[in-house]
Amino acid sequence: MKKQIVTGAVLLLPLIAAAADIKPLAVKPGLWEVTVTSKVQLPDALLSQMSPDRRAQMEANMAARSGQASGPKVVKVCLDKDSLSRALNLGADTRQNCRRKLFSSSPTRQEVDVECTQENGKFSGRMTIETLSPDAFKGSMQMTREGGMGMMKINVSATTKYLGPDCGDVKPR
Repeated sequence: MKKQIVTGAVLLLPLIAAAADIKPLAVKPGLWEVTVTSKVQLPDALLSQMSPDRRAQMEANMAARSGQASGPKVVKVCLDKDSLSRALNLGADTRQNCRRKLFSSSPTRQEVDVECTQENGKFSGRMTIETLSPDAFKGSMQMTREGGMGMMKINVSATTKYLGPDCGDVKPR
């Protein structure tokens, strides 16, 4: 039994070391404008049980919650040298408890597994960030939530624009 545990730990060491070896994205530190759009897809099993009016109301409520109804959400984010040396956290939401684990990292791409616990369940997925130039990067995240009525899917995409080296009042993430 001890031999199996030791063998398993030895096999996992390169994976742990690789996950800890964050290579910062090749983007400029400073103030960024991030435009986020999201779409929530409710489980078919749930939608099929609703009247057309109730379904339209539910979809409108979900769109309003996710920001779809009011259009993309635009936020300002400060990325300093320290925040670029960690897995990026562009969507910090203080209302939820999220755990992030770096999956892969290079100067042009970062993938982070995300698991969030909210009062209505646990969401999980992967966030991917790709460098387009030192002044721009894009991101996407696909999250799912399993529930009694099926799987809810949430797709988030983000585009960015570099605003300059001075973050002003915006605190680094």
